[in-house]
Amino acid sequence: MSDNLQDFIENNREEFDDKVPPEKIWNNIDAAITGKKKQPIILMPVVKWSIAVAAVFIIGMLIYFKLDKRPSPEPVIVKTEVDINTIAPEEAPQMNEFARMIDMKQEELKTLAKEQPQLYQKFSTDITQLDSSYNALKNKLSNSPNKEMLIEAMIQNLQLQLNVLNQQLNIIKQIKQSKEYSHETNYKKI
Repeated sequence: MSDNLQDFIENNREEFDDKVPPEKIWNNIDAAITGKKKQPIILMPVVKWSIAVAAVFIIGMLIYFKLDKRPSPEPVIVKTEVDINTIAPEEAPQMNEFARMIDMKQEELKTLAKEQPQLYQKFSTDITQLDSSYNALKNKLSNSPNKEMLIEAMIQNLQLQLNVLNQQLNIIKQIKQSKEYSHETNYKKI
C-alpha cells in the first residue's frame, strides 16, 4: 500500500507543489518546533480609543487655526531716526528730511489700517524690511572704513522707503477711486 501511495505522489508531484499552505499552518509548525507560539499584536481597546481621540484632537486644532479669522495685532512700524550728525554732518540735513517725509507718509498710511487691515499688514511688512536694512547699515557705519559708501547706501535706502510709501499711497488712492466709481455707476443704474 505504501508503494501505491508513493507512486501516486510521484505521478502527481506537480499538483502537490503548486499549493502553498496558509501562513497560520507555518506558524503552528514553527511554534511546535521552537516551543514558542507567535502572538499577533492586539491593541487594547483603551489604546485604540486614545489614538483615535488624539487624532481627532490634532485635526480639530489644525482646523481651528486654519479657520481662525481674528485680526492680527497691528504691526509696529519702526520710525527712522537718523543720528548721522556726528559721522557725516554734510549728509545729515538730507537724511533728516527723508526721515521726516517717511514718518509723515507712514502716518498717512496708518489710516489704511482700519479700512484694509490685510493690505496695511503687507505694506507695513515691506517698509519694516527696508527699515531693518537701513538700521543694519547704520550699525555697520561706526565700524566701517568706507563710510561714504555706507552713507550713500543709507540715503538710497531712505529714498527707496519713500518711493515705496508713495507707491503704497497711490495704490490706496486707486482703490478708493475705483470704489467711488463703482458706487457712482451703481447709483446711476438705480
